[in-house]
Amino acid sequence: MKRSFAAIFVLGALATTSLANADVTSWLALGGGAGAQRHNTANGAGEFVDVAPNFSASLGVGSSPNPPVIVGGVFRALVHFGLGTDISLSARIATRGFVRGGFGLALDVGPAYRYWRGGDYGTYPIQGVLTIGLPIGLQIGLGGHFWSLDNVNAATGAFAVLELDLLRLTLMRKDLEQYWPNPSAAGDIK
Repeated sequence: MKRSFAAIFVLGALATTSLANADVTSWLALGGGAGAQRHNTANGAGEFVDVAPNFSASLGVGSSPNPPVIVGGVFRALVHFGLGTDISLSARIATRGFVRGGFGLALDVGPAYRYWRGGDYGTYPIQGVLTIGLPIGLQIGLGGHFWSLDNVNAATGAFAVLELDLLRLTLMRKDLEQYWPNPSAAGDIK
């Protein structure tokens, strides 16, 4: 009898709810630009650089948007037209100004996967992207690829993209509220 009463008490305590005051940062950016990648030829005849237009799409989530530094993760697909697509999963460190849709910086670093061209451009490069945040969700991404985790062909390349982050423009935006109010911005916990 005592055990069943204790079990009912514990289950009742676990079933009660309390007010949760937590919010997360979110990113969803699309854009385009151009880049250059070093090509290591398979027959050993040398190296050359391929220049290609790019399309970038990124999706991520991070910690609360309220502190001065926000930590999170970003999944990015970077299409090098005529070459192939890089898929990466990176850690991101961002400033509050960046997260809130205004001026700020974000730094992404993590491994990428290249399934294209037989590894001549590196198969598992490290990708780094410095993103400069501008008002209303605009951002400039300056990125590079180096090394390769499989140590076969080292990747060397760089790219620049102009992006629009749809969540920095809408859900996350606190910048320019005197001109364009955002009545329910993420992180506005009352």
